[in-house]
Amino acid sequence: MSPSKAPQLRVGVVGAGVFAGYHAGKVHAHSRARLSGIHDLDADAAGALAERLGTEAIRSLDALFAKSDAVIIATPATTHGQLATQALKAGRHVLVEKPLALTLEDAECILSARGDRVLQVGHQERVVADAIGLFGIAERPTDIRIHRHTGRATRNLDTSVVMDLMIHDLDLLGALYGVPDWIATEAAASRYSEHLDMARAELGYEGFTAYVSADRDAEPERSWTIRYPSGTVAIDFAAKTLRHDTPFDLDADFGQSPDVADSLAAAFDRFVRACLDGARPLATGEDGLAALRMAVTIEENAP
Repeated sequence: MSPSKAPQLRVGVVGAGVFAGYHAGKVHAHSRARLSGIHDLDADAAGALAERLGTEAIRSLDALFAKSDAVIIATPATTHGQLATQALKAGRHVLVEKPLALTLEDAECILSARGDRVLQVGHQERVVADAIGLFGIAERPTDIRIHRHTGRATRNLDTSVVMDLMIHDLDLLGALYGVPDWIATEAAASRYSEHLDMARAELGYEGFTAYVSADRDAEPERSWTIRYPSGTVAIDFAAKTLRHDTPFDLDADFGQSPDVADSLAAAFDRFVRACLDGARPLATGEDGLAALRMAVTIEENAP
């Protein structure tokens, strides 16, 4: 089959904000996808993004679904539950940004509406962990220290730092080690928003504890330090550097990987292959629900 005859996935984007623009750009650039339209409650924003990428702004969700095989939900987290459920009930594949939803009830509604459609959650940090080689380590850690801190944020203030930042690390912990045996919230505080802006939690697994800190009003840091019986792995996700004294086959130059350089594009490619080829999504709905369960527990246990 010639490239011109190859099947293409018609993908609509719900949202016209900054991150929706990033997603739309990845669709526009993908050889096996076609950007079918942009929908947003802000018609001017949708029109501007559509014009920039050579597609159309579509006034209604139903009209967007009619022109699309799949949709990307890149709207505020408060809307994920409703929009993802609506798209799946319309028979469309869905890539929904993290978190899957803000409540377990909404997340379970999404999963119950999935049917035979592809549902992928936007946990693209898995791309980076895979490039490093973390999924290939058989040895269990003895201790994990995780920091995900940013300067004072002006976006995503409609939800907590747990749902905004920490959930990336909760998803990676789940992907690497499964569901923790216990979760304790060590500290949490609202500093300048209506939600938690700082949280520290402990997640207990057989043989080790993961200490996770997220703060959106601090000196920027994105790091994992994993201690094993055979040595220590120190990862700086912001600088894309790796130091270790273990026997593991890890890629110290992971930052040079094209997938790491553009993890959003790599994650979208996984979505396309899941829809067109039947491959496993990068992070399934069940994965998104597992991360959400951890996040909800941390929020509910905040002192």
